[in-house]
Amino acid sequence: MKIIAIVWQSYYNMLYKASKNLKDLINIEVHSARALDLDYERFKKVLKDLEKADLVFLYRSNEPIWEALENKIKGKKLKAKIVCLGHDPSYWLLSNVSAEILSKVYKYLVINGEKNLTNMFKFLLKEALNIKIDYKEPEEVPWEALYHPEAKKLFKTIDEYLSWYKNYWGEKQSKGTIGILFSRHYWINGNTEVEDILIKELEKKNFKVISGFAYSVKDKALGTKSSGEVVLEWFLDEKGNSRVDAFIKLISFFLGTSRKKSFDKKETAFDGIEILKKLNVPCFCPVSSYYKTIEEWEKEELNLDIGWSIALPEFEGVIEPVIISAQVNGEAEERKRMPISERIKKFVSRIERWIELKKTPPEERRIAFILHNNPCASVEATVGSAAHLDSLESVIQIMRKMKKVGYKVENIPESGKALIKEIMQKKAISEFRWTTVEEIVEKGGAITFVPVEKYLEWFSELPEKTQKRMCKTWGNPPGEWKEGIPPAMIYDGKIVITGLKFGNVTVHVQPKRGCAGAKCDGRVCKILHDPDVPPPHQYVATYKWISREFKAHAIVHVGTHGNLEFLPGKGVALSSACFPDIAIDTIPHLYIYNADNPPEGTITKRRSYAVLVDHMQTIITESGVYEELEELDRLISEYEETKLKDPAKLHILQHLIFETLKKSNLDKEIKIKWQGKKLAISELTHEELHEIPFDSVVKEVHERLSLIRNTQIQDGMHIFGRPPEGDRRVDFIYAIMRYDAGKEVSLRKEIAKLLGYDLKDLLQNQDKFDPKFKKSYGAILEEIDKIGKEVIKEVLKFEKQGG
Repeated sequence: MKIIAIVWQSYYNMLYKASKNLKDLINIEVHSARALDLDYERFKKVLKDLEKADLVFLYRSNEPIWEALENKIKGKKLKAKIVCLGHDPSYWLLSNVSAEILSKVYKYLVINGEKNLTNMFKFLLKEALNIKIDYKEPEEVPWEALYHPEAKKLFKTIDEYLSWYKNYWGEKQSKGTIGILFSRHYWINGNTEVEDILIKELEKKNFKVISGFAYSVKDKALGTKSSGEVVLEWFLDEKGNSRVDAFIKLISFFLGTSRKKSFDKKETAFDGIEILKKLNVPCFCPVSSYYKTIEEWEKEELNLDIGWSIALPEFEGVIEPVIISAQVNGEAEERKRMPISERIKKFVSRIERWIELKKTPPEERRIAFILHNNPCASVEATVGSAAHLDSLESVIQIMRKMKKVGYKVENIPESGKALIKEIMQKKAISEFRWTTVEEIVEKGGAITFVPVEKYLEWFSELPEKTQKRMCKTWGNPPGEWKEGIPPAMIYDGKIVITGLKFGNVTVHVQPKRGCAGAKCDGRVCKILHDPDVPPPHQYVATYKWISREFKAHAIVHVGTHGNLEFLPGKGVALSSACFPDIAIDTIPHLYIYNADNPPEGTITKRRSYAVLVDHMQTIITESGVYEELEELDRLISEYEETKLKDPAKLHILQHLIFETLKKSNLDKEIKIKWQGKKLAISELTHEELHEIPFDSVVKEVHERLSLIRNTQIQDGMHIFGRPPEGDRRVDFIYAIMRYDAGKEVSLRKEIAKLLGYDLKDLLQNQDKFDPKFKKSYGAILEEIDKIGKEVIKEVLKFEKQGG
């Protein structure tokens, strides 16, 4: 007799082991759907072999081969008993055995474990194939428990675990306690190598560890808790205080996932966020590749893993997406998740720095701010450039706040203007065409000098291929002449690090991504986002100095955006050869980022391990009409009114309107239909213009003026931590409320209704003129905006008075 099993890769390993336990009793072929999908010739053979099988066991996953499998089974050419399971109950309908058999088999499979799956096959032999054989009922195995590789047992309660751990840890000093939650799947499959090494590395750094596994999904029928429930049970004490200083989440599922709340719902993510708020510690979620082997990861991008391993956990606000594991192929089609030791050490070192930041008193913390600039594009004018943010004034405001709460911050400049003035006077920037390294040193822009010997210590840590890559482009450390280009930022044989020091705070202009120094012709920095060109030695030295010598407790990039996150390397799951990973080293990284740029913000999180701190937007207000446009608007309104009252004056108004159109240059923008073509007014002769019905000109002018007056424009730059006040606050709130398309509750709709209009009609016909109101619909919309702002102003006034 023969059984053919085709299953989801996650069940393959244990089913394969179980099949070997019965090899003397029956021929059981176990196939991974993933492996068959990658080998179509073998898949065709397996499809043919199904015709000879006595029982076909399927656990449905999402590979393309399943459609062909379903068609084969539905074709009713198979003599076999069919047992088809999957996460979706509709998959079970392919089965031709009783519901009782399916239910029992599913229980064996879900509880999992070698014994259970061996008994599952025995159960099928007896109940589906009528073979006389004994089997045991599904053996209950813990759904969740506390685990430690050095313990000889699992722990059902946190008190049991802590009691054991106290004896295990002894009298050693501890830097803190780390909580770890991982998937039961890996424990039941005997595949805890990642957790074991992670625990070992954390304990080497003198961190205590509370680790455990959970089923991930709350299921009342099975009796499983959600991962969020065990987090609260294990990592909070009786008073609701956290037992841990940090939490490592090795499960992609949201913490609030249950059978009723699936992981793909945003509400489930919100539940997880609430759980993490109660825990109130950093939540680290490293990356594991389910699709790539370690060798494939080293050579390729992850791609298929991004959704499950990176994007999904991000919805809960987790940080530090450092890859720590990938697949290793075993016997037959076995694949095991195995640790990437070097990456685990990097991950643990980054956690260590986060805990150090947390436990260091404010007066002892050292913080480095990084301002951006656009090299080779008028460097002095672009220092501190940031989308919609006054980064210079923001840094001043942050430093003042830091000083108030106890940070040692000295000689804070009076304003952002004073800060940029000091930066430029001291030349605390990169060498450039008209700024030599000698001038930087002479004027005090060098915060320190890194000897070649020290830099070589850092440089030697890089993979050999990375060292060769840098040397090929920029010469041997600290830099050499290459193709007529001198080494940049070298003085007296040392690497120059620029910046200003304010006590325990430093402010740096981001090093140049790559440049010819004083011989720069303004074109070399085309490599700014070139994925192939490595940064120069001084770039790497600057970040390493901040991390290793200044020993910053955190680095803060200010504003959107710099170039760190765009340095060469992988898109996600970086290796030690990737330059963002090299530069950021192990420093906790905060990045003040524009909230309306999620695509590049996502790159920043994933490639430079940044914790994004979103900032508010610039105030948006209506552009309105002014000067010639205001006069044009007045003339158009007068024309509409005169049409009804005194048509004799229309000719004069037409001339005035054409003259004002010319003065405002709108005659070049407004196009009129003439002999089947759309031409600008300026392209038509005086005679041709007078052959066109003037009302069609008025219609186009109304439309253009409405577009201009209702266009939203930026008003100044946002200063971090400083909400807008007065009229600017009103403008800000109204700009948000103005985007009410499709909303039933709408301030603009209600105001329009009170004025006797339909908002949709006004928006769709802005060129239309209302003789009663003596204004175009576009002008009426502007009036609605003014009234809306007055309403908000009154509400804020009422709120301020305690209403």
